[in-house]
Amino acid sequence: MPDYNICFAGAAGDGIKEAGVLAAKLFSKLGYNAFVYQEYQSLIRGGHNASVVRFSERKIRSHRYYYDVLICLEDYVYDRHKDRLKGILIHDSKFNLDGKAVPMTEFVKEEQKPLFFRNAVALGVLAYVFGIDFEVLEDVFIESYGNKASDDIVLAEEGYNFAEENFERLEELEKIGEEKKVHSGNEMVALGMIKAGLERFYAYPMTPTSPILHFLVRREDVIAYQPESEIAAIMMAIGSAFAGKRAATATSGGGFALMTESISLAGMAEVPVLIVYGQRSAPSTGMATYTAQEDLYFALNPAHGEFPLIVASPIDCEDAYKLGAELLNLAWKFQTPAILLSDKHLLESYETVSYPKVKRERINIVRKSEGVFKRYEITRNGISPYAVPPAIVKANSNEHDEYGFTTDDAEIARKMYEKRMKKVKEIEKEVRNSYVEEGKGSETIVTWGSNYGAVREVAEELGFKVVAVRFLKPLDVPKIKENSYCVECNYQGLLAGMIEKEQGIKLRRILRWDGRPFTPEELKEVLK
Repeated sequence: MPDYNICFAGAAGDGIKEAGVLAAKLFSKLGYNAFVYQEYQSLIRGGHNASVVRFSERKIRSHRYYYDVLICLEDYVYDRHKDRLKGILIHDSKFNLDGKAVPMTEFVKEEQKPLFFRNAVALGVLAYVFGIDFEVLEDVFIESYGNKASDDIVLAEEGYNFAEENFERLEELEKIGEEKKVHSGNEMVALGMIKAGLERFYAYPMTPTSPILHFLVRREDVIAYQPESEIAAIMMAIGSAFAGKRAATATSGGGFALMTESISLAGMAEVPVLIVYGQRSAPSTGMATYTAQEDLYFALNPAHGEFPLIVASPIDCEDAYKLGAELLNLAWKFQTPAILLSDKHLLESYETVSYPKVKRERINIVRKSEGVFKRYEITRNGISPYAVPPAIVKANSNEHDEYGFTTDDAEIARKMYEKRMKKVKEIEKEVRNSYVEEGKGSETIVTWGSNYGAVREVAEELGFKVVAVRFLKPLDVPKIKENSYCVECNYQGLLAGMIEKEQGIKLRRILRWDGRPFTPEELKEVLK
């Protein structure tokens, strides 16, 4: 069964990321599953960028540690990757490296194009090496770039022809099924939110969630806007929800820190808002373009006061689609903030995907009233009727009565506080048994977020049971055995600590905090 791991390596400005995504689309054209891991520094030019593309006949959710093919577009990047190479090296012939030299720069200069077009030459070579007809790659370029694809096609064909004359093929890939769609985690979050009725999106750019804004601003079914700050973004989302429009925002740690007071406002005013929170290495700026799961406790306790809050973390790109929809629906059903907590690895990685079945869960919205509407009416389950203008409705960040008018009356305050907190129990019932539990091994690996891909693969091979936790507030996790493993990308084992406290057990932690995700090989080395 073909299962290859390919790394494109070069500098910022070499088109490394795009090469990886196009390669994934190339293999998916033939029906293969693909996964793309993106690693890059916070630089516009220079430095080290890598795009690791894995494809297989089986469903995969992780790249591998070792490379079957390494394609270097700069010579200095070779030293960073050479210890991982277990197969062939392809490089620009202007570099003195011991591999398959291709005159990439020469071809590009002959066509009088910028040097980043060398990635097209490299893709042509890759297509030949894996026995893929050039017409398949040509289709990928046309579908990706439309009438701007001609230069890429010309240069890719030069690379293909050069490889045909000089290299042997590594594989003769055949079409094994229908073409699969390729999306990043960010794109799947956006598509899931749209499926649940997203109408407004506001965000100030911040890695790793900026691509959500870039993706949505191109669409006609959502109004997407970049305001002057993260505070403005969440306040605009809250304002849109007050007016009856389903709205969301997205950010990372530093931006989320600016949103905390507004989250508390949404909790008090009972206004639904969805925040997509993409974790990255911290504290402070940390390593801004590298992954982490260090902000779990911050996301669970993001603002002053007690109020219902829903926090969930997707385990792969398809789950990002599902939770993008589910959390927007839940925010509106329970009239409260919800947080989709993910990480750079999942959000910026690409996978071949299908689309889980989700839909917009509609709620009744009152739009007319005789006098001031009883917006915060005390009900059995704490969920009040939702009203928006032109109904006469008042939203208030102060403690208030059932009509929204400010109060400091002790009895009214007690009843209104209890009303809001009743929703916590309703949310707990709604999300019960939301975790993923797979395998029948005698030992268990618990994890959350993007770790799931590598964990699941190793668990299948070694015979472990896997529990992937999705809902983190309220925490929804089955009974875990003493001394089970917990895999996380943080220093202390934050989820492990929560489970230990709740269930009175001790877990064995497998942790990393260097900004890189786990690969199956690294986990297997610890677990075998």
